[in-house]
Amino acid sequence: MQQETQKTTPKYYKFKDLKVYTSTEWLADNKKKYRQVFDRYETAYVYAELSFFNKQFDKEDWDINIQLQCFDAKSKKKICELNFDRKVNKYDPVVFIREGWGNKTHGSFWKRGTYYWKAWIDGEKVATKFFYIEDAGEKTDEEENPYLSIQGVKLYEGPYDDVNADDRVYMKSFNSEETRYVYVELNLKNLYTINPWHCEIFIKFYNGSKELKGQLVRLQSVEKDAEKIVLTAGWGSDVKESWRTDNYTAEVIFMDRLLATVPFRVGEDFEEGIAGVILPQQQAPVILTPDLTEDKMTFEEVMAKLDELIGLTDIKKQVRDHAKYIQFLQLRKQKGFEEKENINVHSVFIGNPGTGKTTVATMMGKLYKKMGLLSKGHVHEVDRVDLVGEYIGQTAPKVKEAIEKARGGVLFIDEAYSLARSKDDNKDFGREVIEILVKEMSDGKGDMAVIVAGYPREMKLFLDTNPGLKSRFKLFFEFSDYLPQELSHIAEYACKEKDVVLTLAAKKKIDKMIVRAYRSRGRSFGNARFVYDLIEKSKINLGLRIMEMENRQELEKAELATIQLQDVDKIDIENRYELPDIPIDEALLAEALAELNSLIGMEKVKSQINEMVSLVRYYRQ
Repeated sequence: MQQETQKTTPKYYKFKDLKVYTSTEWLADNKKKYRQVFDRYETAYVYAELSFFNKQFDKEDWDINIQLQCFDAKSKKKICELNFDRKVNKYDPVVFIREGWGNKTHGSFWKRGTYYWKAWIDGEKVATKFFYIEDAGEKTDEEENPYLSIQGVKLYEGPYDDVNADDRVYMKSFNSEETRYVYVELNLKNLYTINPWHCEIFIKFYNGSKELKGQLVRLQSVEKDAEKIVLTAGWGSDVKESWRTDNYTAEVIFMDRLLATVPFRVGEDFEEGIAGVILPQQQAPVILTPDLTEDKMTFEEVMAKLDELIGLTDIKKQVRDHAKYIQFLQLRKQKGFEEKENINVHSVFIGNPGTGKTTVATMMGKLYKKMGLLSKGHVHEVDRVDLVGEYIGQTAPKVKEAIEKARGGVLFIDEAYSLARSKDDNKDFGREVIEILVKEMSDGKGDMAVIVAGYPREMKLFLDTNPGLKSRFKLFFEFSDYLPQELSHIAEYACKEKDVVLTLAAKKKIDKMIVRAYRSRGRSFGNARFVYDLIEKSKINLGLRIMEMENRQELEKAELATIQLQDVDKIDIENRYELPDIPIDEALLAEALAELNSLIGMEKVKSQINEMVSLVRYYRQ
């Protein structure tokens, strides 16, 4: 009779799901922040959500019995048992039962381990759901993640069953008519190597209106000695054209924290390459790839490196003040202020050769990257030869190529004044370079800082050649010549780099040469380059002296690295060269002058050349 009763008793429900969460925050559509992996120190109560479809919807209310039990998976010990009756409302198409267990003090009840919830409806077991409590030994915060760090993010297209690693073609943008699934390939570094643990990653795809297009969860066991965690997840359909033309983002989330946002475009064409990634607290996309070792220095570590540079006191202060002001503007933006203009990162470096302009440009690239203004932070250095073509139509492609190589970093143009040789020379292709640069700095793709460098007077003329050029540069840095005592310190640093040492006498002679050169310096004074050249020449003389010794194989290691006074004495700073004694070929000279004088016009040029010939004759006599 009992069996017959069970057969005829109708089921008023159909099981839907059993989920786990810890946050009591309400989300849209009556949802919670469902997860399976939780940090001990962030966990107070662990809740089970049992959901089922109401077959009596819009018919009548009915009663149901629910039983929820939680177990420690290792010991099989029952953590809790919750047994209760509920009335199901006939107007609820889907019923949610939510109950939890724990303690209001975070980190006090739940310890590291594997657990699971079991659920029964009217005495029938309907589901089991595992969850994991991890313990990294410390409380996590927004900036520090003791479990993992993101090393690389790449996007690629493929079918439902994914693409083999060797066959993947990485994309920055996708074709709307041909794209099936858009996959995210994640490369993570395992930071928690004390114990094996569970890594749960959420990847959410949003369209341009921030509507959720799709979400995937990847739960993976991580061995304690694993160095890397590689995950892939894709969203889409094997039916093409399921992706509409739009700007999309893929968000990577771990333990309810945003790790990275990957913007990508679905439009007319596929574009190969590595997509930029926007990291938390940053504005510009960064290229993250596991095979390219990223500079792991913090902002303050980069500033410390800058402070370690010899001299440049005013420059260091100016750079630090500039960096702090950028951080202030970023703080205002976080608090809701809207700046009318974007943060200006274009600079003018004024100074003689060897005063540290390229070194500081490199530091600024790194600082801009740390502040989220540049995606790579590298420096691409060019001059007139790299930018100006010889014929019509050659210049623009060269400039655009240089800009794209610098994209994500700093375009450093040394001797930039050479791009505008004369205001009246309209045929000079250097002006075309300036026009392209002005346009790029005005309404280009961005993600690039332009730094132009050169002598003071020439740079002023350069900036005046184009009405829009000067207004694009808001930052001016003046690099003074190094003082003799600073150049002496640079000499010591150069010795360390070249793995040599100076005897006391050799050091004194080097210092005397520095002072003499400093006193007679002109605009072409090499500053640090001059000092490095002295040390390099001294090392060469050391090598030549050693190689003349018959017992060189018996010398101690220190002797092979010690520059003596005699090595420095052999340096010829002025590089006096004896002129070749070649007699004047009168017949050839007369023929050349006759050909020159037969040319129409250019009287001033003819006069200057004839005067030069007369001067040469005078000095030869």
